[in-house]
Amino acid sequence: MLQANELEMYTAIKDAIIEQKLRPNMQLVEEVLAESFGVSRTPVRNVLRRLASEKLVTVIPYKGTFVACPSAHEAKEVFEMRRVIEAAAIRKASSKLTEEQFSQLAIMLDDEHEAHHQGDLLGALRITGDFHLRIAEIAGNYYYYRYLEELVSLTYVIIAFYGMKKNRYCHDHEQILTALRDGNVDDAENFMVEHLREIEASLDFEEHEAKTQSLTDIFKSRSHAPLRR
Repeated sequence: MLQANELEMYTAIKDAIIEQKLRPNMQLVEEVLAESFGVSRTPVRNVLRRLASEKLVTVIPYKGTFVACPSAHEAKEVFEMRRVIEAAAIRKASSKLTEEQFSQLAIMLDDEHEAHHQGDLLGALRITGDFHLRIAEIAGNYYYYRYLEELVSLTYVIIAFYGMKKNRYCHDHEQILTALRDGNVDDAENFMVEHLREIEASLDFEEHEAKTQSLTDIFKSRSHAPLRR
């Protein structure tokens, strides 16, 4: 389990990946991160190990740690696996969904719409991931949630690398939730699978170079506020 200062660093790095500030293949230099966050290299290593376990970064012996760079083939495999897990999870969740859980999911959708309205794409993306994970959690199968959590994190990296051909407001979640509420299990599964297909189809698998900032620039505001060692 990460310590408080490590958790803050982990969240900051993960957010930078989601915000596309840290681009795939970019090296995460321990010394630079330690200086930027005002910590020793030990917490940095702990955080990088956590990110590596989630497949968000790749450790190459004798070279360093780099932001993960899924190939187009690997990206498609991630979505294929998500469809398998989430189709099964939503069928199981449909038989367990309580009024309280429905209300929680409905609140998530309200928050997602508000984030889009405010132009907070990072916030909307996080809520989207949480919505899918919450359904897996409701299903009550630990492994659905465990593996989906990793796949959702990888989806963030894939979106950061391949972007989207167009920005789209997602109303698919409303269809999914309505089908769950009404007990239409087949519809809920079909909506979920089609939703994931549409996200995959919206990605631009034409790899392209993007202008990147240095680690120091990305985390420069934190260098003046040291974390606890």
